[in-house]
Amino acid sequence: MMTKADIIEIGKRIYEKNYTAAHDGNISFYDGKTVFITPSGVSKGFMSEDGISELTIDGRVLNGAVPSSEYKMHLAVYKNNPSVHAVVHTHPVYATTFACMGKPLKSEVLAEAVFQLGDIPLAEYGEPGTEKAAQSIVPYCVDYNGVLLEKHGLVTWGNTLNEAWFRTEIAEFLAKITFNINVGRSLSE
Repeated sequence: MMTKADIIEIGKRIYEKNYTAAHDGNISFYDGKTVFITPSGVSKGFMSEDGISELTIDGRVLNGAVPSSEYKMHLAVYKNNPSVHAVVHTHPVYATTFACMGKPLKSEVLAEAVFQLGDIPLAEYGEPGTEKAAQSIVPYCVDYNGVLLEKHGLVTWGNTLNEAWFRTEIAEFLAKITFNINVGRSLSE
């Protein structure tokens, strides 16, 4: 069973790895009845349990602080893939570089990514926090374990917060390896 303390723990990991800047990123889990999500305007490294927002699956705030402005994106994942119970959204440097270049991540580059992650497609740009941004990921919610948001960042999901988090880590590692392969190729030409 996931708890608010798990969101705090994942937030600390995100902060310590520099996967977000300032107040960026958001984390949530869905227990089948309530969505628990990080608050708006708070660094992921400095959250408290009493600040975690509680929402209905339709986005009505039940308790806690003002939810992340990107709550619609989290709700879109939960509504479109019932096997998902956790979502992690970050802006790690290499994965976000690919998102800003308009390039998906191909898992075949790295054996571990094939087995632990799969391909990470690119969702069309939608201004953060908008319904367009939320709808841009819907086509990928079932067949993939995450998506790059064009000009924005990375979203991963899973059955647990740890699973979603580990998918974030491997996606960033895949992006770093892919980037370095491309640099190496250009140096050898």
